[in-house]
Amino acid sequence: MYEEKMSNFLSEGQTPEAWSKALKSHGVHVSPRLIRTRAREIGEFHQIGRLMLLTSEQMEKLFQSSGSAAETGKRQF
Repeated sequence: MYEEKMSNFLSEGQTPEAWSKALKSHGVHVSPRLIRTRAREIGEFHQIGRLMLLTSEQMEKLFQSSGSAAETGKRQF
């Protein structure tokens, strides 16, 4: 189970910069800094040294949490 989880984020995880670029290609402008900030706020990321990686599932959680942030008045995507 642990090895499966680890290989998942290593093979599918992307940096905030890569996610920002991918989203931009779909017309969604989100800065890498905002992705990092939101990931830290909700605790959804993997870190190896100084490298932050996020899987597609974690990115979905960031977008889902931004909906609840709107209700509380926090900054959102």
